[in-house]
Amino acid sequence: MFLIFGVMCLGMAVGWGTRRSLFLRQAARRVVGIAILLLMLILGTEVGGNEQVLDRFGTVGLTAVLLGTGTVAGVLAAAAIVWRYSFRAVAPRASSGSGATDERADGSGGKWFSLVIVGLFAAGVLLGCRTPAARWTGAWPLSMWALYLLMLAVGMSVGSDAETLRNIVRQPKRSLLVPLASVAGSWVGVSAAWGLLRLTGIGTIGWTDAMAVGSGQGYYSLSGVLLAELRGPEVGTVGLLANILRELLTVVGAAWMARRFSPLGPICAGGATAMDVSLPGILRSCGPHYLALALLEGAITDLSVPLLVPFFAGMG
Repeated sequence: MFLIFGVMCLGMAVGWGTRRSLFLRQAARRVVGIAILLLMLILGTEVGGNEQVLDRFGTVGLTAVLLGTGTVAGVLAAAAIVWRYSFRAVAPRASSGSGATDERADGSGGKWFSLVIVGLFAAGVLLGCRTPAARWTGAWPLSMWALYLLMLAVGMSVGSDAETLRNIVRQPKRSLLVPLASVAGSWVGVSAAWGLLRLTGIGTIGWTDAMAVGSGQGYYSLSGVLLAELRGPEVGTVGLLANILRELLTVVGAAWMARRFSPLGPICAGGATAMDVSLPGILRSCGPHYLALALLEGAITDLSVPLLVPFFAGMG
């Protein structure tokens, strides 16, 4: 756990030291995308080569849907509470007519990239089913090497973005309640969904694994890979699908979330994606004055994933 987080911190230090180099910033973002694609292919191959996971794929998918939906429900409830008791009196009203957008998606974000992720995962499953590729990936620690490369590149990308870091630092202290609500709401929602799974007898995932899935904060590629490495391909697949669902629900339902649960709704639901994939929808439904808050939410929850996911996974 600490080694993975340490690699990301090292990347942040390198990124900050080289922040004036446009070439290195762009290279780091490309490496993030390449590493994620490679990891998704490897994860799919491991799933395809595991007969037990394939036999339970329907149950795995249903488990992921319930955990992902529960996580979003918990986050929206937490956002409404924080809005009512902290932000309501001071925050500007959401602007429903704003057309402002700020596409910050790099190599690790974007709607098309999400489709490529799913496609590569499916291709990996077929590869694992039809070829001995699963044995090859199991014989070499390819996924762990790619994971370290991903964490180093993510750290460099975050550390080199001086503008984002300045916007985060300038936020008022009460703004920290927003990412805290996202994390806490995720835990409450995923725990409730896990309880429902236990009552209905669907799935055998443990509570600590469910908490690790909920701690993914929509960062499906990283959380899915971390869980696959630490808890096996079945839990990794649940984490991947559950967090993909969280991102999709935020992108599609941002306007409804803002109307029903306050402007903090889509920001908290976006989690780590609030600073890239979900950001255009957040700005359209809430207004451009929520840009800095969305960046703060995305940055903090992004950094929490490589710390909290291994923490809960290590308890299983």
